[in-house]
Amino acid sequence: MAFAALLVAAIASSAASQESFGIRGVVLGPSGAPVSEARIAIDGHAPVATDDEGRFSIELEAGEWRLTVTHPDYRPLARTVRADDANLEIELRLEPGISLGASITVVGIRAGEDLPLTKRDLDPAEIETLSHGQDVPALLQHTPSMTWYSDSGIGANYSYFSLRGIQQTRINMTFDGAPLNDPAEHALFFNNFHDFLNVVDSIQIQRGVGTSSVGAPSFGGSVNFASAPPADSPGGDLRLVLGSFDTRRASVGWESGILDNGLSVSARISHSVTDGYRDSSGSEHRTLFLNLGWQGERSSLKFVSFSGDEQSQLAYLAVDPDTLRENRRFNPLAEEERDDFGQDFAQLKLTRSIGSDLLLTASVYYNGANGWFRLWDDPEERNDLLRFGIDQSFVGSMITASWSTERHSTTLGVHYNDFGGDHTLDAEGGRIYRNTGFKRTANAFGKVELPLGRWILFGDLQWRWADFSYEGDVDLGAVDWSFLDPKVGFRRTLSPRASLYASLGRAQREPTRLDLLLGEDNATVVHDLQAVRPEQVLDLEAGINLDTPQLVLQANVYAMQFTDEIALTGELSEIGLPLRRNVDDSYRRGLEVDLKWMASPRWSLLFSANLSRNRIREWTQYYDVYDELGAWVGSEPITYRDVPPLLSPEAILNLGLEWTRRQSALALTGRYVADAHLDNTGLDSFRLPSHVDFDLRASLDLGRWWPAASPKITLFVDNLLDSDRQYPSGYSYQFINRDGTGGTDLDGIPFYYPAATRNAVLSLELDL
Repeated sequence: MAFAALLVAAIASSAASQESFGIRGVVLGPSGAPVSEARIAIDGHAPVATDDEGRFSIELEAGEWRLTVTHPDYRPLARTVRADDANLEIELRLEPGISLGASITVVGIRAGEDLPLTKRDLDPAEIETLSHGQDVPALLQHTPSMTWYSDSGIGANYSYFSLRGIQQTRINMTFDGAPLNDPAEHALFFNNFHDFLNVVDSIQIQRGVGTSSVGAPSFGGSVNFASAPPADSPGGDLRLVLGSFDTRRASVGWESGILDNGLSVSARISHSVTDGYRDSSGSEHRTLFLNLGWQGERSSLKFVSFSGDEQSQLAYLAVDPDTLRENRRFNPLAEEERDDFGQDFAQLKLTRSIGSDLLLTASVYYNGANGWFRLWDDPEERNDLLRFGIDQSFVGSMITASWSTERHSTTLGVHYNDFGGDHTLDAEGGRIYRNTGFKRTANAFGKVELPLGRWILFGDLQWRWADFSYEGDVDLGAVDWSFLDPKVGFRRTLSPRASLYASLGRAQREPTRLDLLLGEDNATVVHDLQAVRPEQVLDLEAGINLDTPQLVLQANVYAMQFTDEIALTGELSEIGLPLRRNVDDSYRRGLEVDLKWMASPRWSLLFSANLSRNRIREWTQYYDVYDELGAWVGSEPITYRDVPPLLSPEAILNLGLEWTRRQSALALTGRYVADAHLDNTGLDSFRLPSHVDFDLRASLDLGRWWPAASPKITLFVDNLLDSDRQYPSGYSYQFINRDGTGGTDLDGIPFYYPAATRNAVLSLELDL
């Protein structure tokens, strides 16, 4: 912590004797009309928005600054200004046009500012502030209602998030509008392509049933990633990270800027190594990102891609409390149990503007993953190392048309993809099995916004079809599903800065391959592919938005009513995958608050909260029964009523205090996560303890000593107070002991995933 103190002192010293100047300006459109709600972003400062007359003001220290102006209806504008005149006034004039980076996010997938939805947007400045090369789930914890955990105990190796207690396999995820979840399991492993956040320009998180999307159904919400638009000028950067547990990361990026012929190129290569917090939980990652673009007068063409490769030591098993007390870093899996996976993604997208009202997009994409993982057949004897292989990919295409006038905004879209995935198992004696799952999905949707004075009405209708078939040792046949999901809502403007909204939507989701095969990787019996029913949620959202230069607030309530929810049982399959089954009736209801208060140009307070009540009406738990000698003699069911669903804390609070000056910043954040149950029985003996976490972030701009490279160093300290009671996830094993007289005793073991004790990373960024 001595280095942290020195860095904090250096920040304070660098901020001394800096004279500030007030800069005023106006943002105008091509005709000279003022543009309201344009966003003015300056590194190291809270962004400001123009008022109804297009005007803004901001206080800056003496020196040269780069302003970026963005608005959904215009091309981004960057301007360098020099703050050394107290009377400086500037005029910024925007041009109409299509943004290579924004076209897919505006059309078809993302929600605009006026839509009546519960959402959170992370802009480039916020992503850069929070990111140090960790996996995506570790960054998303800073947004409302999110929890996360990692197999290794830090933000590397396999990491997962939940939204409102709903696991990420039920969350729709897209990149530039193309689906990232694989169609068979609805899964996404960010471990396959590390350093993803360094190429993401913005993130939109929709909570609850949001707008129609593509890929996996937006059942509990959606997370939409967008790549960066082309830079105005050529350049590059180098990012180096050193951290606890022998963590090392390096990333080099380069971009050409927009050339005279409209072409642009950007690329980034990344390498990362860590030992992980838990024993034998290290990983190594290599990822290449490549984007090509062309911008014409009324058309744009963009190719975005990445290719990742990783090798990880497996740590997917949690640990019982007695073992954790002896060795908190214990990993039940052996060093030889590891994996090697790669993932490739590519999308080509054409955007064409027709007239001033119609925008068309067409895209094709590929998403594939392949590799293997090894497990001992007998963990005690370690006499045969089994190798499980997966080779899967899907290709698809989407077409959207968006028509916008003063009277309405309408979007129509169609989408189709085709998936195939091979699963194999090999041992020293040869191949044991091979099977293949096939899945096709298609959907069509229409959305409309109708502005009526202070009211905006919204409607969304999606039709979705999917079918699944299986080829293996057992003939299972095929199954298909068809869904029709409507959404309606409204927003009522109270003032230029405040509004109310409400929405009601339904989403339906088919079971995954793992659900259909009842946890088997290779079917050994004839499974009824219609035994697991599709799940359905009816979601009501209502809230208020307030956006002023000093205060940004969203507060909302939600009520999610589930029918036939495919709920986690708290058990793992023999290869470590979570098992699920239908629940007839369940719900999640809560209050969410997301607030940022700019108390002064230097100080900001951030707060978010989720307070909820979540219940399953009736749950039947199946228990293994053991006799007095410890031999298994059968199983018995016990039914529980009105119980909380597993891993769904009823309170999640985030509080942060941030100080900024120029590019330097200091922030302290705190997080409270209430206790949560490890299974669906509601028994107090099987639950995660609540925990409090404090993190420190300090950054120092060294640009005045080396202007050409603009170096910046940042220190991140996680678990500042070195707590050893942070267990963000886990599961349980409950069983019944029967004595010689026939008496029974309910017993069981909780298992926890430990989060790392105090750890730190130090990053250095240089312009090239």
